[in-house]
Order: sequence, then structure tokens, then C-alpha cells
Amino acid sequence: MSTAQAEVTQSCPQPSYWETHKFTIWRNIAYIVVILALIVIPVFKIAKIDLAHNEAWILGERVSVEDGLAPVILALGFFSILVIVMNLVNGRVFCGWVCPGGFVAELQEKLRRKLYNPRSETGGKIAYYLVTAVISVLFTILFFNWVTDLRVFFYTTNPTFAGMWFTFLATFGIVYFELFIGKRWCRTFCPTGIYQKITPYHHKIKPTMDPKFNLSDCGSCKECIKNCPMALDPRRMAYINDFYKGLQACIICGNCIDTCRQVRLPKCKEPLMTWVQDLPPRDPSFISGKVH
Repeated sequence: MSTAQAEVTQSCPQPSYWETHKFTIWRNIAYIVVILALIVIPVFKIAKIDLAHNEAWILGERVSVEDGLAPVILALGFFSILVIVMNLVNGRVFCGWVCPGGFVAELQEKLRRKLYNPRSETGGKIAYYLVTAVISVLFTILFFNWVTDLRVFFYTTNPTFAGMWFTFLATFGIVYFELFIGKRWCRTFCPTGIYQKITPYHHKIKPTMDPKFNLSDCGSCKECIKNCPMALDPRRMAYINDFYKGLQACIICGNCIDTCRQVRLPKCKEPLMTWVQDLPPRDPSFISGKVH
């Protein structure tokens, strides 16, 4: 940093952490609430099925498996409708604010960049394999706790022992693949994500570059692109009609807004990224990514 730049930074009021990480904070809170609900509900038997012992629990009361299936089916139906409604209102909000798989995959993506990249040493790559395996086991246990008493995995005399272990290992393999490739799972393979791309959607608000600015105002920054979990160019993707590079792929996470604020506000510069309801007209060179 030059002396002039240092003086500007010193004289400029520094933004608070909240100002530069607002959407990240809110998203993490939403994700953690969902994950805590997934843990608490079966642990306290608010709703739980125990296939190993052919019983179920609702609000702490033991019931038959048939009766216990009702709230589970209701919950699955609720989430299915929730995904559809969210997609119709503002695109893939479910992926960016609710889906626990997306949250863990995003954390894995950050870990992958540090430990499993072309410049990583063998030790770092081994650590990534091991950490991914541990997280995959925990994530698989999280969901199996909804459908069985976890002690069944240690009782060979239980008739469901072999079947449960086979199902657990198969599920573990899928989860491991999802977490190992990080956010690429959400971008390419996730069935829910694919469904949301091809079904009717609408975006009440969308991130884009403020109409007062152009690509040249970014200079060589491109931090919003580097930090986009869906590998998009947030500045212009709202103008692109494409399943993988356009607005259909955006999870409305607000990460690009936060990132731009982190870069610009400490220098007393107005952030370039913003939310809009209606896209302002742009010339073809902007949409194609050409910098003048």
C-alpha cells in the first residue's frame, strides 16, 4: 500500500463488521437455526421414527410407525411447497438461506481452497480427505437419527442391523461425494437445485451492479466473482439467461453485496453492487463482460 493510500485509509471512517458482513451473518443464523431444528426435533422425540424397533414418537408420546409417518410426510410436503413458493417469489432462496447441505458444502468449499488445490502439499490433501470423512459421518448421523435409534448400529442381534449399516454406508458415500466437491454439488448435481432451475421462477429482487457504475469502475478487483459460491459474475449475471451462468443459478445469498462492501467501504468508496427490483438497461458490451 502506498503512503497516499495509507493516509486515505487512516482518514476514512472504517465500517463496522455488521456493515460488511450483514447478509453473511443473517444467512449463518438461518442455517444454524435449521440445523439445530434437525438435531433437536428427533433427539427430544418431538417427531421421530424408529424403524429398528418398529415404533415412532410424536411430542414425546410413543405411537405406531404408521402414525409417526404422518408428521414426517407433512414436513416433507411442507418443505416441497416451501421450495416451490420461494422459487416463485425470489428464485433459489431455499438453497442460499435454508438448505443445510448447501451450508456445509459452502464451508467445505472454503476448506477445499486451502487444503486441496494444485499447490497443496500431500499432508494438506490427506487432511482434507479425513476432515471430509468426519463431517460426512456427522451429517449422515444427523439424518439417520430421524428414522432409527442410533444404538441399532451396535446391536448385531437386531434384525435391521445389516440393512441399516448398508443404507448408512450408501448414504455416507453420497454425502462424502457432495462434500468433497464442495459447492460444485450445488452448481451441478443437486436435484433440488436442478428442479429450481427448470421450473417457473421469479426474482422480486436481484443483485447486480449499481446502474451508476460500469465494469471499468471495478478495475482488477473481481472479489465478488472470486467469492460467489455459485461461480457467477454477480455484476452482470442478472442479464444472462443461462442455467449455469445466469440468474437461474443465483442463490440470492448476498455474498457479492457483502464482498463489495468489504473492498470499497474501508476506502470511503461507494459499493458497486446493490439489490434492484427492475434491471436497468445495459448495453451489450456490459452484458458480455467487455471493459471499456
